[in-house]
Amino acid sequence: MDLVIYLGFDGQCEEAFKTYAKVLRGEILMMVRNSDGPPGACAPGMENRIMHARLKVGDAVLMGGDAPPDRASKPQGFCANIMLDDVAEAERVFRELGEGGGTVQMPMAETFWARRFGMLVDRFGTPWMVNCEKDATAQETPLPPFSISRTLEASREVVWQAFTDPERMKRWWGPKGAKIIASHMDLRPGGTYHYGMQMPDGQELWGRFVFRQIVPKDKLVFVSSFSDPRRGITRHPMAPQWPIEMLSTFAFTDAGDGRTTFTVTWAPLYPTSEEQAAFEGGRASMQQGWSGTLEQLESYLRQA
Repeated sequence: MDLVIYLGFDGQCEEAFKTYAKVLRGEILMMVRNSDGPPGACAPGMENRIMHARLKVGDAVLMGGDAPPDRASKPQGFCANIMLDDVAEAERVFRELGEGGGTVQMPMAETFWARRFGMLVDRFGTPWMVNCEKDATAQETPLPPFSISRTLEASREVVWQAFTDPERMKRWWGPKGAKIIASHMDLRPGGTYHYGMQMPDGQELWGRFVFRQIVPKDKLVFVSSFSDPRRGITRHPMAPQWPIEMLSTFAFTDAGDGRTTFTVTWAPLYPTSEEQAAFEGGRASMQQGWSGTLEQLESYLRQA
């Protein structure tokens, strides 16, 4: 037995199904117009309306058609639910389904059961849920974390501001040689820090924090990832096997005499076996990269 969702439209079926095929990476198997039916069965003016459409997405099928004008109604009381395993793909699908006038009912975010979940009604009136569930049997961060500390010649207040003011972040954040070209922060649980960097070779790299916990002058806990100019999540542009998300903690402790010890702790979030291997093999490069970033922070604090 197969249970198939059948969507009804009022003259928008063809446009909707072509959109769904593009967003869901599917294939339209059938698009039958009223004019393709038996002679005389189609009312005048209804020739181009879709009698039946069939879309194949993976092993699933979505069907639909244009209802007669006097029977067309908006969908209600259900959602078409999309299940995905990859958080970047889940965010892409949610964003693209909502383009062109969709209404977001629940923004895409982490929940207690899902790495990402969101709800929207697209511009054709179809309600959607996009769900990337957590593996209930998997550890959130199964590997020993990477950690590095540096004692800074500045108070916790000053160091905290350096990490929580986007204008200050622009003056030191990132690897050596990088120029921050965008820096936007919404400092609250669930909020984001979104930044763009221009590397010495001219390439642009984007990143994103999603804050989980904020304890003023004490710690920031967030999920970090590579990003794009639209705030989407992406994989490492040069190392696609790198963990797509990292659980990160920035800790600030009083070191006495007006100094502050800063510690960053990094661990891959629900990593695949390939991501685990990349993380374990990248500890030396992480040490080098973070050392360079902290040197830039020290230089900035001396000038602040």
